[in-house]
Amino acid sequence: MNAKKHKYLALVLGVLAHLEVGASTCSSYPDGLAFMGYEDDRWQIFIAEREEELKVVNVSVEPRSFAYHPNTAAFLYIGIDDGVYLLRGGAHRQIARPEGNSSFTQPVFSPDGKTAYLVEMKNGNSKDTDIVQLQLESQVFAPVSTQRSAQFEPFATRSTLLYSHVSCVESCGRIIQEVWFRDLASGVSKQVTLLNNISKQAVYSEEDDRVYFSSNSGGNYAIWAHDLSENRTSRLTNGPGIDLYPAVSGNGQVFFVRREARSSRLMCKHGSESAAELPIPETITDLRELKVSQW
Repeated sequence: MNAKKHKYLALVLGVLAHLEVGASTCSSYPDGLAFMGYEDDRWQIFIAEREEELKVVNVSVEPRSFAYHPNTAAFLYIGIDDGVYLLRGGAHRQIARPEGNSSFTQPVFSPDGKTAYLVEMKNGNSKDTDIVQLQLESQVFAPVSTQRSAQFEPFATRSTLLYSHVSCVESCGRIIQEVWFRDLASGVSKQVTLLNNISKQAVYSEEDDRVYFSSNSGGNYAIWAHDLSENRTSRLTNGPGIDLYPAVSGNGQVFFVRREARSSRLMCKHGSESAAELPIPETITDLRELKVSQW
């Protein structure tokens, strides 16, 4: 009888421990958390220096888009002056741009931090864009994906480039934007999503071989996932307002920004659990471009 009681007690304690771990999965900032927050009438870059503390990154020009590589503590950002800047090891450097009237946006680092990818807007126009590669040490730009259309929001894995491709605007009566993969070695591209609406801001998770993205396929923007092994797409969030900028941690937590009428909130979702809100200072009135480390 005592043996049975001990076995039952161990089972109960195990269940309680599991519940406690599940409840705490979205209780703190993840590793490598960074985002742009609107505070004091300007956009600033924030990083999570500790699990419960945010820190403003000291940049030389107000940013309008940025990339963060936590392993090397490097930031690549586009200033409101259209300049491309690298902040690494406490030192700022302005990247020399190719001659011409193009401007750049939406930078992202490769996993090793040696290369960056940016969206090049020809003549400053978002209707005709390319994705280019930037070797950070040599400051050499090279085209990666060039098409007669607009391409946005690159996300680099070790061997592929994820991006959103606008395939139809005027003739369809609405914008159709889908997520694509491009193999960096062969240059072969493959369509990932097929929702016939706007699918954007895609990130890839090695943990579960899924692509996470924001889409308005169900009406308002929500976070969706495409399982590559099963070739299946599913909607993950159904909250009020619109859900944007998904970012996935190494343990499978999905972080995103939820925008409502007068607020922007930092949200976290793990598995089948309901999305939970993570606290941010009340002085930050808007969020965008959420980043989280997977490594």
